Amino acid sequence: MARKAKAAEPLAEYVRKRDFTATPEPKGTKRSASTALRFVVQKHHASRLHYDFRLEAGGVLASWAIPKGPSLDTRERRLAMHVEDHPYDYRTFEGIIPAGNYGAGEVIVWDEGTYRLAEGTDPVAEIGKGKIKFILRGKKLHGMFTLVKIKGRGGEGGDPWLLIKDKDEFVDPNYDVNDHPESAKTGKTLDDIAGSKTAKQWKSNRAAAPAKKRAVVKRAKADPLPHNLTPMLATLVEAPFDDPAWLFEVKWDGYRAIASIDAEGKVALTSRNGLDLLKRFHELSSIGAAFRSLPVIVDGEICALDAAGRSSFQALQQVDVAARVTKNGSRTPLTFVAFDLLYADGRDLRALPLEERKARLEELIVPGHAVLYSKHIIGEGKAFFTLAQREGLEGIIGKRRDSPYRMARSRDWFKMKAKHEEEFVIGGWTDPKGSRSDFGALLLGYYEKGKLVFSGQVGTGFNAKLLRTIGAELRKRERKTSPFVEVPRMKPEPHFVKPELVAQIAFAEWTNDGLLRQPVFLGLRTDKAASEVTRERAQPGLRRA
Repeated sequence: MARKAKAAEPLAEYVRKRDFTATPEPKGTKRSASTALRFVVQKHHASRLHYDFRLEAGGVLASWAIPKGPSLDTRERRLAMHVEDHPYDYRTFEGIIPAGNYGAGEVIVWDEGTYRLAEGTDPVAEIGKGKIKFILRGKKLHGMFTLVKIKGRGGEGGDPWLLIKDKDEFVDPNYDVNDHPESAKTGKTLDDIAGSKTAKQWKSNRAAAPAKKRAVVKRAKADPLPHNLTPMLATLVEAPFDDPAWLFEVKWDGYRAIASIDAEGKVALTSRNGLDLLKRFHELSSIGAAFRSLPVIVDGEICALDAAGRSSFQALQQVDVAARVTKNGSRTPLTFVAFDLLYADGRDLRALPLEERKARLEELIVPGHAVLYSKHIIGEGKAFFTLAQREGLEGIIGKRRDSPYRMARSRDWFKMKAKHEEEFVIGGWTDPKGSRSDFGALLLGYYEKGKLVFSGQVGTGFNAKLLRTIGAELRKRERKTSPFVEVPRMKPEPHFVKPELVAQIAFAEWTNDGLLRQPVFLGLRTDKAASEVTRERAQPGLRRA
């Protein structure tokens, strides 16, 4: 249905929000129709980072705010909130809207160019019908797109549309808007504009939130901050699958943590069994700066990433910063990989669909503060699993796109391992041989029906420092009797310990008699109690008709 008020007075809402005796912004006047219709995409860091997508229509700029920005991938349907029309002259603005004004924040001309209609002859009429199909010829964006009006969710205001890339020669499934941060007009980024003393500034008379990287959100009826949170866990399944109702992420190899950041930016990192991980990974104490609003609670993984972005549990075993310095002098940094949002903007978000929680999380994150958003793909689990195998990743996680956040193990989340890694309880050790010190191998096991089952021994993956450190921990826990329900006879007799230490082990496979083949020690885990360690057995995945 056409919006008659906008058609009659297309700039009425724009004019209402501004006092033109106090602002140099363009006044609310229309212009004659162009021979070549213009478009512009302005990247705008207001209270939230978003992209203002504007099409010339009827002498003004019809405008949509797109939180995640345009995409050249036909599978990505970008939410586009239809906002007030803007004057044609607005398309060239690049600069700063000062704090305290409507739309306060930095703006760049991210892309600009011309467009033509792919259907119809009048863009105003097409927009009035709730669907406009057009072909862009910009500096960054090319090809056919569709903007289509959708029905909003119950209780939500605004005028939601979707921006969709149509199939043509310009489709790029690997396109990422974040790889192109610069202005198409000047080459500057938003950070360049923010740090400029000469950037153009516009003012208006309507108050807005200060243009800061983050803001403390205060709501009259804010939801209480949840406490004693435990992470939602995935069920191990036998094989990857394809399903459009599911999204797929990398299975990160690190320490699972709930990050709780209060209104002052104070950070708490809590493990799945309630341990304070910030004591060990103290350099993550500043990640509060990575979020545009506070307080916030985020689920994620503490990781050490290599140059290719792969996570390594072994790299996390070096607790102090100095010990993570490589031979060439560079330091392996810590990164908090964020993949779910539990609380933000005064709302407990756990009941919302996962895909909506993730979209809000991506909008919240400020790049460059040791927090990485965990991206995903839709539907194509088999191809993504093959990629994980090729890249040497631990595996992938499949999650139902509409799933709420449940603090338990669930079949709404599936994990598929590309390589074998599990946790095992250390029940003893063997004597060292030759020049080796402290111990030869660790005796491993897992709990089954309350009994510790022997699963083999591991003697590789240790350096001199680990041998000394783990050896000292073993001797503190030495006992005379075996903790295992049954253990093979060994000569000489092994030493036994109280079953309190948990080791992360990589291995080739399980043998027919239930032992580990080619195990390698990766590190000790402090985030899981020994009593919780059981053998992971893959369950059937989704059943197909």
